[in-house]
Amino acid sequence: MPTRDKSSARPRFQQCYPDQFATPDELHAAGLRPGTTEPDAILTYDHGDRSGLCALYDRAKALPITHPAK
Repeated sequence: MPTRDKSSARPRFQQCYPDQFATPDELHAAGLRPGTTEPDAILTYDHGDRSGLCALYDRAKALPITHPAK
């Protein structure tokens, strides 16, 4: 089983994150998709009785959404 290099740990943010990052939904709304297969950072959040993790992607690495030709 592959192991993850601990030296390349992703930044973690709680409740809010810098503008350089975006959620997949935010990228999609802007006509973009993540430019990497692995998230660039992780957001941990609490909202009422819900909590969880969300992948964040660097906006500078994002790519345009491309649709296959018909």
